[in-house]
Amino acid sequence: MNDDQPSNELPISEVDTTPPNPANSPVPSPGAGWQMPAPKFQQTSGYLPEGYLDKIAFEAAPPPEVSPAAAAPALAPSPASRPDIEPQPDLTEQLAPPPPPVTTTPVLKERSAGTRIALIILGLVAMVAFIAVFLAVIYYLFLMPQGGETTF
Repeated sequence: MNDDQPSNELPISEVDTTPPNPANSPVPSPGAGWQMPAPKFQQTSGYLPEGYLDKIAFEAAPPPEVSPAAAAPALAPSPASRPDIEPQPDLTEQLAPPPPPVTTTPVLKERSAGTRIALIILGLVAMVAFIAVFLAVIYYLFLMPQGGETTF
């Protein structure tokens, strides 16, 4: 952009900009442009640091208190107290396709030979009429000589 032409851009001040990342890196010269910061390569041994588990306090849930009455083996619940659970079907029963519906084929009435011949002739006449109308439209739009060249 030329200096003698007015610019539509607003002037940029130091207040409008953010400091470079990281802030303590040397500021590049204005003509140098942007440069990518140097990469940081980090390695790990794959083990947790010493005392890490103590810091986060992984504690197992305390064992439940055991009373002498609870120490006896629990009896199986009586059939009356069991929830109503229906027997589940086998997987093969679920994947079996349902039987095809039984349909009866409708009885078609036979048409007479005269009706069949009349419908065939009517269809052929309709096709010929459609082709004639189509060709007439094509002739009228594209092939007919233009009028206005005569003396009358």
